[in-house]
Amino acid sequence: MYRISQIFLVLFVLIILLQGNTFAKDDDIVAKIGNKKITVSEFNKLIGYLDPERQKMIENNPEMKATLLTQLVQSMVISDIAKKKGFDKSPEITQQIKFFSDSFLSTEYLKKEVVQKISIPESEIKQYYDSHQDEFKTPEMVKARHILVRVVQGASEEDKQKTLDKAKDILKRIQGGEEFAKLANEFSDDQGTKSKGGDLGFFPRGRMVKAFEDAVFALKPGEVSEPLETQFGYHIIKVEEQKEPSIEPFDTAKEKINQKLLQEQIRTKVTEFIDKSLKNSGAEIHPELLTGKQK
Repeated sequence: MYRISQIFLVLFVLIILLQGNTFAKDDDIVAKIGNKKITVSEFNKLIGYLDPERQKMIENNPEMKATLLTQLVQSMVISDIAKKKGFDKSPEITQQIKFFSDSFLSTEYLKKEVVQKISIPESEIKQYYDSHQDEFKTPEMVKARHILVRVVQGASEEDKQKTLDKAKDILKRIQGGEEFAKLANEFSDDQGTKSKGGDLGFFPRGRMVKAFEDAVFALKPGEVSEPLETQFGYHIIKVEEQKEPSIEPFDTAKEKINQKLLQEQIRTKVTEFIDKSLKNSGAEIHPELLTGKQK
């Protein structure tokens, strides 16, 4: 099926609807073009044609409403000019209008007559949850901070020792009661976490280099490591929190499952409906004439 910009189609259809000029008399007028008026209620109807995600985005952003209104008025004004010039009578243009109209109509029909009639029973959602437990497992995770004192590649043993000594001095200050995050912000050479006080957030096994990972998962919350050497330099690590392995409860997982199964059903049902409709209509398609590839 041809995919056309949803906003373009909405504007196209609304322009046609507005030609009748049927508006609520007591509504505020947000735009006027000659004897045609766009009221708040008609404009809100336009927004209602968009998908829910875009509707929410527009509702939370008045500037997007203003932009959409301007686009609508621009389209109507230019459309009127085109009609006065007889542009809409051109065979090429009428063919394109029919194309847009057919595409929009078929999309809306499928949405209302196929997609919106699909629902997933909770028993099916629960069955999926029970048979796909691995999808809902959360592995053991830790939340940690680190301070990296970088060792320059190819550094001499003497320079490496100086770097290690610097890391040990920082560790002493931590052990003396100074705040880990403050020292990370001041001394860490990891530019990605330096401004966040060395915060690495939560992460599971397999995310970090092995030496770092082994050290992190061996620490308990609140513990700070000795300087640890990796290919990046010397790390001082502090574990702040641990999360044991868990399985996401059904109540919190069921909406995600519902959406997954719903999308699968939509793809299946829409494809089946289209294939059946094409067969019943006796339609023939010969893409090989366009691609040069035989079926």
